[in-house]
Amino acid sequence: ESVVADAIDGEGYIRFPLLTMQLAEIMRTTGRSAEALAMLQQVVDGNAEPPVRSLVQYGSLLKFVGEKEQAFLVLDRAVQRYNDGLVFSSEDVAMVAKASWLLGNFHDANSLFDEATRANPNNLEAHTLWADLFLEKYNAADAERGYQDALDLNGRYVPALVGMARVVGDERSLQRALAINPNSILALETYGQLLMMNGREDEAQEYFRQVLALNPESLKTLSVLAAKAALEERMSDYEDYRQQVEAFSPDNAEFLGHIADSFGNNYRFSEAVAYARASIEFDPEYWQGYTLLGSNLIRLGEEEEGRRNLEIGFDNDPFNVMTSNMLKVFDTLETYATVESEHFKVHMSERDSLVLWPYLEPLLEESWTTLSAKYNYEPEGKTLIEVFEDTADFAVRSVGLPDIGPLVGICFGKVITLISPDTLSANWQEIVWHEFAHVITLQMTNNRIPRWLSEGISVWEEREGRSYWGRSQGLDLVRAAEEQKLLPIGDLNSGFSGAQNNADLSFAYFQSYLVVDYITETYGFNKLVDLIYEYGEIKEESERFRAALDMSLNEFDGAFQRWIDQRVQEINVYVHTEDVPDEGEGHGHGIRENSSAILAELYNNASLKQHMRSRIEENERDFQAYLQLGIVLFKEEAFAEAKQYLETAYEMLPSYTGYPSPALVLSQIYDREDNQEAKLQWLETLLENLQHDYGAAIELAESALAAADYERAAYYVDRAIQVNPYRNDVHELKARYAEAVSDSALAVTEYEVLMQLEISDPVEARTNLAEAYLNNGQPGEAKQNLLYALEQAPSFERAQQLLLESVAGETGQ
Repeated sequence: ESVVADAIDGEGYIRFPLLTMQLAEIMRTTGRSAEALAMLQQVVDGNAEPPVRSLVQYGSLLKFVGEKEQAFLVLDRAVQRYNDGLVFSSEDVAMVAKASWLLGNFHDANSLFDEATRANPNNLEAHTLWADLFLEKYNAADAERGYQDALDLNGRYVPALVGMARVVGDERSLQRALAINPNSILALETYGQLLMMNGREDEAQEYFRQVLALNPESLKTLSVLAAKAALEERMSDYEDYRQQVEAFSPDNAEFLGHIADSFGNNYRFSEAVAYARASIEFDPEYWQGYTLLGSNLIRLGEEEEGRRNLEIGFDNDPFNVMTSNMLKVFDTLETYATVESEHFKVHMSERDSLVLWPYLEPLLEESWTTLSAKYNYEPEGKTLIEVFEDTADFAVRSVGLPDIGPLVGICFGKVITLISPDTLSANWQEIVWHEFAHVITLQMTNNRIPRWLSEGISVWEEREGRSYWGRSQGLDLVRAAEEQKLLPIGDLNSGFSGAQNNADLSFAYFQSYLVVDYITETYGFNKLVDLIYEYGEIKEESERFRAALDMSLNEFDGAFQRWIDQRVQEINVYVHTEDVPDEGEGHGHGIRENSSAILAELYNNASLKQHMRSRIEENERDFQAYLQLGIVLFKEEAFAEAKQYLETAYEMLPSYTGYPSPALVLSQIYDREDNQEAKLQWLETLLENLQHDYGAAIELAESALAAADYERAAYYVDRAIQVNPYRNDVHELKARYAEAVSDSALAVTEYEVLMQLEISDPVEARTNLAEAYLNNGQPGEAKQNLLYALEQAPSFERAQQLLLESVAGETGQ
């Protein structure tokens, strides 16, 4: 700064526009926007043809300080210079692109950045600014490409390093940027935001302190701090931050947009809506405000108003990928059916409304009745549920972007979004129950309950809902205890936000469940309810635990750790360092694959057996060694010896449900030995803890029905439907069960569902449905289906006979 100022040396900014632009940039980035504005005004007003960059700098600053109309006039001058054919260099074309961006002409900006990088492929600034535009519009793929293009040219270019960190959440890029320039405000504030998102608030505050020391006009940092204050209802602090922004950037809509976004990200949708409305009142042309308003309204179930605001945003900023995506999902929803029950309104595909709804409706009402009574809380109005056939539609509806990772259901408090079971290989009923438990706990606390507690309760309620639902992660618990990876209660949220992989995320759910299990087991369910309500108020974490459980947070942590130690001792298995956690999709909803055991299935060799035997000699509680050795021996058809190792593995950890499990392999051995009784016993054992196995449930249902054990048949056929209601065989089996117990209404339901699936013989299916209608006293419906069947097969005698019966039934003969 001093070097540039000395070079100008009082000669006036008009004579030295290039130096003045550099000095003005320094002034702006160090919180002296008024001084920068005065300098640039002299350059712009005092030169007939001021540099393009000076026009864009000046216009950008005018917009920043609230002089929007004047800003647009200045920015238009830069664009007009280009239109007049007077802009030649890549650097100036990039500045015109930025001017178009600031004017809201995003497609023009995109084309101009393209032109700038073509004119000079080595223009680092153009590549990075173009990527910034993509990132602002939620186009992460193109943003990452742009930053990488810049880094390929110069791996030390700080703005590109920071941009890459913003895309992928990579601390290493930020550390490298700060090693190059420790005073990079962009890097410091981005690092602070990343740490804040990952729950490392104390570290984040230090970075924000450094930013404000360098630039007290950092809008992003002040917005983040103001949002945190507002979320914690420290309104005096919030007002201080707002006044700081107001002093240098009056009525800044972007500031309020940041606040709205923070509330939305924290599930505080009502407040997010209020801040988004305020941002639009400040600037009716703040198009991102309409996207924020629309997206948060639909999470409150206000679909029509939400869509209207998204359309306003899209009409004026079609470059915004999030807005575009969310509107496309509305187009999908227009093709969906809407069905309702007493407490739920559900949007789902026409197919799902016919195949899934007969089983979803009673489950939903059961969950409402059970959980509302249990928590003595009735949710407000009807809960809106949207079931998507396409995972990208589900992701966009939930978060605005098509990639949501392994999530299969999300609850926003009044709205639940789900992936259709047609695309899952998991127990969809467990997922629905889990998500509705969120409706209860979120609404009980006005959406203030922390994620760890809400998830812990929802996972705990899975096992409460059905004995075979829930998570069995004993090996993971032992591993985490040995590696000292269990988090203190106050840091549990970071287990979700800071998870590096699916295994980490799955264990965050499991530890949260364990905390809830400990509370209910040790202090009682009523104390859990007390703790839930404590989160409805803004207070320190330790105060909540003191009020609900009469102990400090540190005391609770210590007691919980002792309980965990006892549980680990009860599990009493050894986890070898070479074994990795089981991997699964859907945040634990679904079968989790045992990578080590799968390798044992693939590699049938003496060295693997020798290695596993040596592991067992080293530690006789090595569960994985017994399991892998049993699998290898099974592959070698050494069944007797295989059973010994597998039975030992099962006795060691009977709740283990990874794939393959001891119970599963034992059932396969007995199948090969043609011992059906033992095979079925092991399949029953398998399903005592595993809720996601369709084949085992079908086989047990078939066996029970053949033995006229109708109670067991009904139980296992429903277990199969919980995993996959789209298979013909399960509905054919349930229809046979219905006929066997003379439940004509159930038979009608099953044959109606079958008509919606892919069937090999539609004439036979129509005739079966007609017969069910006849038995249920519905001769008219029977006649209609029989006429259809006979159109296809006029000589089908069974249909002819049933048609006579249906006609007689209609006439009362």
